[in-house]
Amino acid sequence: MAAGLGFKTFATGDVLSAADVNGYLMQGVLVFASAAARDSAITSPQEGQFAYLKDTNVTTYYTGSTWANLDTTGMTNPMTTTGDMVYSSSGSTPARLGIGSTNQVLTVAGGIPSWATAPSSSLTIAQIATGTMPAASSLSLTGLSSYDTLIVRLDALTWATNNASIMVTINSDTAANYELVGSYNQTTFSTGYFSTATNYFYAGFGAASQTRTDTDNCRFYVFENCKAAGFTTATVQEKYLSSGGDTPNASSVGIYKSAAAVSSLQFKTSTGNNFTAGNYIIWGG
Repeated sequence: MAAGLGFKTFATGDVLSAADVNGYLMQGVLVFASAAARDSAITSPQEGQFAYLKDTNVTTYYTGSTWANLDTTGMTNPMTTTGDMVYSSSGSTPARLGIGSTNQVLTVAGGIPSWATAPSSSLTIAQIATGTMPAASSLSLTGLSSYDTLIVRLDALTWATNNASIMVTINSDTAANYELVGSYNQTTFSTGYFSTATNYFYAGFGAASQTRTDTDNCRFYVFENCKAAGFTTATVQEKYLSSGGDTPNASSVGIYKSAAAVSSLQFKTSTGNNFTAGNYIIWGG
């Protein structure tokens, strides 16, 4: 291949010789011995024009104002496995992020993308403890601070005096950090029922029917967001069993106004009498 002759503007009537064809038209990328030979041959370079220099084995192009070397190195592909991804490491260095495992999600740790196990989308509840009610004035359940949700069931309770309600205290806290914001009693919903802050939750309603021989009653208490800072909500439901089936008696929603995690729960009667019978089960998740 003949050496490139540069760029030429042909005028009407010019004769196209063999040398013109080889030197001008056959040069897809113009080839020159050196940058000096290129500049001597191309006195009026055009933006986007390419030229190859044999002495340095570099391809150059004209930017419109100067000749620049064409970067032919490109990015070195660091990927090795199907599903790999490339990210910028240390500013501009390409790095490989290997394909993750099934069900993992892409996340960021320390400013670097990484794969991590997807968070669980459902709450797993497991039984923590079960037992009989103590022959004492209160039941205390401890070691609960690692749970976000707690469920307590009290069943077949009896105590020494009729007409008592069950009260719940959290973390042995007797300050005015409790407020009941709503109650459903049989067929009536009362907003703000027992809404005055006190030092415990009233967790039982219809006290006149709660006798020490009412062994068929069953109460459920659900405490949610137990590890959340700020308001901790406590949903309390009480249900009685009758010969006609399950009949809801009352339920309520309360707020424990403390940023402390729920670490213990205490259950007692409003009369302060000892429990004489009953069972409890607690679940956590």
